[in-house]
Amino acid sequence: ERKPAGLLLSGVEMLERVADDIPDAARILMKRFWPGPLGLIFPGRPDLPPGVLGEGRGVSARAPGSAVALEVVRLAGRPVTATSANRAGENPPRTADDVERSLGDLVDAVLDAGETPGGSPSTLVDVRGENPILIREGAIAWEAVIACLR
Repeated sequence: ERKPAGLLLSGVEMLERVADDIPDAARILMKRFWPGPLGLIFPGRPDLPPGVLGEGRGVSARAPGSAVALEVVRLAGRPVTATSANRAGENPPRTADDVERSLGDLVDAVLDAGETPGGSPSTLVDVRGENPILIREGAIAWEAVIACLR
């Protein structure tokens, strides 16, 4: 099963291009955790391509904590698709050489910004309903997300 590609944004101002609605809970979480390792699932705009839409027409978006990734998005002037830089089941790469070894035949270019810090993946929260739903706990503990919303 193909997973939809998440989107990297430069910030909240870019979110209106992809989200049909921005709930109050999402605004609170973005103010506290963006830029950083928190992905949020919003109702996607009807004009989005199918490759970025998930179940129920949700779109996953985050403002990355990496200054290099933020600058790429800023220079692009629009949301940029993002996915893990490894094949399913493989360990996440730490260097550009690791990416080349794993995905060299699938990518046109690799931006070498030095070794990644590694660690946990981003936390992913669905904010489409009345109450946020944890999809994947990662670098930000679910307890911290909930505490922020109290």
